[in-house]
Amino acid sequence: MKKTFGISLIIYLSIFGCSKSNVNSEYKNDVFNYGFNGKVKSVKSQLFNLIVEKDTFRIGEKVNSLSFDRNSLLEFNELGYLTSSKEFYSNGKVSDEIIYTYDEQNRLIKRKEIDNYGKGSFYDNEFKYNSTDSITEWIISNNSFKRFHKIKRDDKNRPIKQETIQNDTLFGVFSVVYDQNNIVSENEYKYENKPVRLLKRKFNKQNLKEKEEITEYKTWDTINYENHYVYNSKQELILEKRFIENDTLYDEIKNTYHPNGKLKESISTPKGSSYFVITNQKFNEKGHLIKHSRIPNDEKEKEIWEYEYKYDSKGNWIEKINYKNKIPLRIVKREIEYY
Repeated sequence: MKKTFGISLIIYLSIFGCSKSNVNSEYKNDVFNYGFNGKVKSVKSQLFNLIVEKDTFRIGEKVNSLSFDRNSLLEFNELGYLTSSKEFYSNGKVSDEIIYTYDEQNRLIKRKEIDNYGKGSFYDNEFKYNSTDSITEWIISNNSFKRFHKIKRDDKNRPIKQETIQNDTLFGVFSVVYDQNNIVSENEYKYENKPVRLLKRKFNKQNLKEKEEITEYKTWDTINYENHYVYNSKQELILEKRFIENDTLYDEIKNTYHPNGKLKESISTPKGSSYFVITNQKFNEKGHLIKHSRIPNDEKEKEIWEYEYKYDSKGNWIEKINYKNKIPLRIVKREIEYY
């Protein structure tokens, strides 16, 4: 199986993502993970502000990246894996860059992160594999340090433990336990045995996540959470209930879906407080966010973001207009090149 990691590389993905042994993995390649259709070669995104003129608007100056909207260039090889990622300031200068290197088996072996802001720091990431193309070691380094993430696997080649070591010091341990099909516990420790976060997970007969019990060890206190999950007859997650100490419900999330199975709407309602903010997200049938609202229960200072898309013949969006409380603010324009 070919593998890479996208823009955001974290320890959890280094163990459980992009591996033949990954349980219930839906990973295919970076083009798929970014939500693109077709054999994408490159995607150039540019962000501009919008100037309101009477009952219409016009495109103004290019602006720096904001939230999820970036001035960026993504480049992919013919297998759909990232070869480079660049982000730009509004003046065209590169702010940061990531370069990906693959071996003859198309496995990601190096990932260089270059931050051109300030003094231009960098991080080199190196990946090592076993005979079944599963990651056994991830090394991060620059001029001042070198950190090793060593991964242990069971007899089914499933990752079960990761140790983080720097300067011969064990900084942290992350381990998991499986049943036949799923990860039923995750344990994170600082150094060797100081608990940071412990999680237990239960599944129903359909192998759907049913309940999570989480303990977090903070410097000021130890906090216990529970997450409960409810599904419809199509095995779509329709309700999440989140509890804190003493079975106190503190958040409830309700989901609805399009006929094609894509998420249509997700409403998060905090509980147990005289003041709270309801968050509502709506998506179109392609899975793209079309509305995001934050509405306090007193309806003062409510924020409603809306998004309009224009698509190319492959079904990839090439233009996105952002509105806040019906006022046009920004537009993202994409140039997509295909193989």
